[in-house]
Amino acid sequence: MKTLTSLTAIAGFVSLAASGALAQDAPAQTLFTNVHIFDGISEERIENANVLVEGNLIKTVSTDGIDAPDAKLVDGGGRTLMPGLIDSHTHIYATGVFQTFAGMQAAKWDQIGAAATENAADYLYDGYTTIRDTGGMGSGLRELIDRGVVEGPRIYTAGAVIGPTSGHGDWRNPTQRTYDYEADELGKRLNLSYIADGPDEIRKASRLNFAHGASFLKLMAGGGVSSELDPLWSVAYSVDEIAAAVEAASFFDTYVTVHAYTDETVNIALDAGVKSLEHGQMVSEETVKRIADEGIFWALNVAGLDPQLLNHPNYAMPTVKPKLESYLDGSKNLADYIKKHKPKVVHNVDTVLSTIGFGRSHRDFEKYFFSQMFGNHAMLVSATSTGGELAQLTGKRNPYPGKLGVIEEGAYADILIVDGNPLDDLLVLGANPKWFDAAPRDRGFETIRVIMKDGVFYKNTLE
Repeated sequence: MKTLTSLTAIAGFVSLAASGALAQDAPAQTLFTNVHIFDGISEERIENANVLVEGNLIKTVSTDGIDAPDAKLVDGGGRTLMPGLIDSHTHIYATGVFQTFAGMQAAKWDQIGAAATENAADYLYDGYTTIRDTGGMGSGLRELIDRGVVEGPRIYTAGAVIGPTSGHGDWRNPTQRTYDYEADELGKRLNLSYIADGPDEIRKASRLNFAHGASFLKLMAGGGVSSELDPLWSVAYSVDEIAAAVEAASFFDTYVTVHAYTDETVNIALDAGVKSLEHGQMVSEETVKRIADEGIFWALNVAGLDPQLLNHPNYAMPTVKPKLESYLDGSKNLADYIKKHKPKVVHNVDTVLSTIGFGRSHRDFEKYFFSQMFGNHAMLVSATSTGGELAQLTGKRNPYPGKLGVIEEGAYADILIVDGNPLDDLLVLGANPKWFDAAPRDRGFETIRVIMKDGVFYKNTLE
């Protein structure tokens, strides 16, 4: 009897210890109450709702009460709960260190890394919980953020941009043309750009990017505005060359996006099988319809349609200004084409060759100008659910395979709570009608009361 009693006591102790361990291992819960939800999709908010987060995922969204007695309680006070923002075209390694391509010649990796770390935190505290870097960034900073060493958003990286000799990604000055760029090329030294001519070199550059942790690939399919050596109308790659990158990306279960502006370059890229387009402001209505019909994701930086861009020091240079003027003229009917055919447009700020302070004003103006062109709802969808859809194109290469950009059960808990209703007024997210003449501001906005990423609070002024 004594032995049985002892065994029973031990069994009870083990049972209690096991249940205690299970309770200890249960993921933490946060219950948001008294909120109106913009879910990333709908034109109207879900009124008087509650959201339960468990671990790093949204567990329940309901207009009824949610029973979660052990959850941390956050009363939204009738504010708007919405997904964290997504910027689908950033260059955080090319902001904060140099303001011209010539200035890049003197750049050091420790400077670039330090500025990128500051940029990442800047994005997060402005309400961006995910960014997509479309050139120059490996996976190192992303890995540090994911491990909690430094603060920043989720990051999808393209690695070094891939472009041809004398294309938009060839940032050497003319006197460097005779050098052995395998040994001396600026882009290779900093891993910001690969110069690749022909399908075989493109395949090699693509695979090197994946070796450095790229989530997807970006090719320079045509000329650019900010660079000097490539006419804006120039064609950089043939269908066969772009198709080589598309094939390399498919082997890694991901996709290719292209920098392209004109009808010819965009259609060459689509013929080669690309799934995403950066810029494209000079395309015809027929091409806009094709982009919409084929479900291509379009990272259209709408602020680039504003003539204020001529005030940027790099674009005001005599070698660049005529290209920008031609580009502005070629894009004057684009907004009408987009309103008519409704392609999948994602939020694209595209700050490059600028200070971190200008990056803030650029983000603020992009939100404002987009809303003026297409409305608040379109702006919000481009920066939430559509950006989240684009993230899913990375397939098995996706570092964050769950749903992004939506408030729904099972999605990642990337959440903002903001004053007012952003569907009515984007000022609550920092939208600003001023751009180059905007007053300097500090990081973040008082109107964004809560910033949660992956179930972790980075800001909470409602306690």
